[in-house]
Amino acid sequence: MQTKPFLDKRVFYYCFVILGIASVGSILQIAGGNWDVTSHLLLQPETFFTPSHTVMYSGIFLLSISSIIAAYVLIKYKEIQNDVISLSFKLLIVGSVLSVVSGPSDFAWHEIFGVDGFLSPTHLMLITGMFINAIGTTLGLVRLNSLQKERPFHVISSIMFVFGLVALWLTSISYVYIFSLPISNGEIFNFNLDPYLESLIALLFLPLINSFMTLFMINTVKKFGYISLVGIGVIVATSLSNILPSADLALFMPYYLLVIIPFILIDLIVYDKPPFKRGGRHRSENRKLVAAIIMASLFYLMGYPLLPLALGNFLMPLDLSNTEFTTLVDIIPIFVDSFSVVFPLTLIIGAIVGLGCGLFYERIQKYIKNKIETRFNLNL
Repeated sequence: MQTKPFLDKRVFYYCFVILGIASVGSILQIAGGNWDVTSHLLLQPETFFTPSHTVMYSGIFLLSISSIIAAYVLIKYKEIQNDVISLSFKLLIVGSVLSVVSGPSDFAWHEIFGVDGFLSPTHLMLITGMFINAIGTTLGLVRLNSLQKERPFHVISSIMFVFGLVALWLTSISYVYIFSLPISNGEIFNFNLDPYLESLIALLFLPLINSFMTLFMINTVKKFGYISLVGIGVIVATSLSNILPSADLALFMPYYLLVIIPFILIDLIVYDKPPFKRGGRHRSENRKLVAAIIMASLFYLMGYPLLPLALGNFLMPLDLSNTEFTTLVDIIPIFVDSFSVVFPLTLIIGAIVGLGCGLFYERIQKYIKNKIETRFNLNL
């Protein structure tokens, strides 16, 4: 992006504070949200006032503060309207409004209708707000990193960018889960989709997210180490929020942590590091395609322990209506028994999706880039 700084340096400092708060808030809101889903599936006490809700709404609170400051900056400094970072701030405002409104709405829903399903209207409003916040934060951090190259600010903004990318990746996955997990049957309303549709949504969009995020990092950051750091962040955050809350689920933690290795390998391959050093840049496009395929093919491993639920009635011998499924722990024997068959199939499916994403990503990126350049008169 263009590197011309704002005319008023105070605007840059405001942007730095806004996006710093937003990056921390984005991590907290999705970590708390994922923890809340796990708590539901472990049948822990159903109430609005839970530790997971506290973490999630702490993140939303921080994002609300960042959006308030962003609104102030947009009003006070008119020149920012001509910069792409203004789009980031507008997204933060919209996402925060949705998230804040969903809080009391969800409390009211619990009071009126009792235990609700994952895909309730208030939950959909909440995850939509979280998703918009994550996009706004990431977009703003991309721009922020291009504005300032002084070491203290650049190092801190780079760390914030890792947080933003981790939050965006996890929030994107959760947005798929809200439609694909068969856990939306509440006391009164059943919002579950058709089981086959749920499985198809997971099989298509989860590998697509993995490959898209990998290509986005390669094309945006262009620095060795980011893929590894973001991958470690995604795996660690998932471990803390979805696996460690249950001692039984945590038995597979050592195997789950091995998923970090492919992130590091992709980092080495893409940036010509030993032992994958090839010399020259003519192979860069092929390396990007390989990275997209590898990351997409690992979506089943990355999806432990929630994804096996979404594949019931399709790839796995799981019929929730006819089995004595009680908690998330009950999925472990089915996951283990079917792994030798399901995992190879998901490798193939993921590789196909990753290949498609890799082939069409450049065209999509170019289209979006042209739109932004036209709207904000930039030379990206």
